[in-house]
Amino acid sequence: MEIKANIIKKLSDTFLPTELKVEDQSHLHANHNEDAKKGGTHFKIFIRSEKFINIKSIDRHRMAMEALSDEFKNGLHAVSFDLKATDD
Repeated sequence: MEIKANIIKKLSDTFLPTELKVEDQSHLHANHNEDAKKGGTHFKIFIRSEKFINIKSIDRHRMAMEALSDEFKNGLHAVSFDLKATDD
């Protein structure tokens, strides 16, 4: 799936994570979102990165959303983030 590969690359390049999990959950939304039936619209993402040390949760989310701004313009609809610093 192209969008998942793009998400993994962007997040890896941006945050240099020690741990990264990207799960396509589009199938859970297929009953209320036609595009979700094809996949690549809804993701659950876990990132553990040094870049989040001393960064507030809301700012971590802003950073992650900014990293995926192009994907949101190209079909990504929703993301659930769990963003941890390496010292969390």
